[in-house]
Amino acid sequence: MSEFHTLAWKNTPANLRLPEPVLVGGSKLDWHAPAITVFEDFSSNPPLVLKGSLRLPEVEAAFEGSSDRYACVLDNDAAVAGVLMARELHSRYSGSLCSLLQLPWSQIEARFLMQPLHRMPMLSLAQIQHARIGDIAATMQAASRDFVMVVSEGRIIGWIAALKIIEQTGESVRLYPRATTFAEVFSALKHPEITDS
Repeated sequence: MSEFHTLAWKNTPANLRLPEPVLVGGSKLDWHAPAITVFEDFSSNPPLVLKGSLRLPEVEAAFEGSSDRYACVLDNDAAVAGVLMARELHSRYSGSLCSLLQLPWSQIEARFLMQPLHRMPMLSLAQIQHARIGDIAATMQAASRDFVMVVSEGRIIGWIAALKIIEQTGESVRLYPRATTFAEVFSALKHPEITDS
């Protein structure tokens, strides 16, 4: 330590504040802004697509190889079966699923952690074009879903994600949990309040 020198320092006062946040790219949107501003169009921004049969280490590698935070999960017929969020890979639900199935994490398939498509609200592009961000947030809350799927002519053309709303507005969509994924259902069924009765 002889080559280093102590710097002149002072005791930190108790009334220090953090600096004001710097808004990059302008101000945040509010919930009255058009919903189309948070719509992620698959024609200009294709989603990450994963097979439902992929095991979680392969899914994790796919997420790490992209900048996406969520992906479409396909069934055996190459139809969209659901959406998987990257944060679910190491969540309490994935841990519950491993425990209940008595399988290591590396053996769990993506389809067991995805949010099923049939439980998500679907809106038309016309609805999105006339809605506000707050309308989408209210729809997500009513359905207790992180995504609103946008369809046109029988095809999914994009989605609006709760994470995108947070990113653009700085406000969180408050969702109330429901057991929907395979792991959540098992976790609810194994809950002591249910099994002890």
